[in-house]
Amino acid sequence: MIETIFTSICVAVLTSVASFLVQERKLRADLRTEFMAERAIAELLGCQQWEKRSFDEIRKRIGGFDDEELRKLLVRAGAVRFEGENSKELWGLIQRNKSIV
Repeated sequence: MIETIFTSICVAVLTSVASFLVQERKLRADLRTEFMAERAIAELLGCQQWEKRSFDEIRKRIGGFDDEELRKLLVRAGAVRFEGENSKELWGLIQRNKSIV
């Protein structure tokens, strides 16, 4: 009886660990695109030539995301939104625009 309980516990623990590792690997693979996009956005907005970039220009360079997903990626990359001329949507890194924020 005790052997059966012990075996059941061992199998349950091993199955749980294996399931966790598989799910973690799958999640990392699924989110890799988003992590790489965040890195690309941070580098794009970190370019010394511009403190801010228009949303349209960012969208041209970071494809594969709809507008709302791209805005979420911008925020996760450390960007904040500004309003430019003619209500144009501009984005810049908060660390480069502290005097404005």
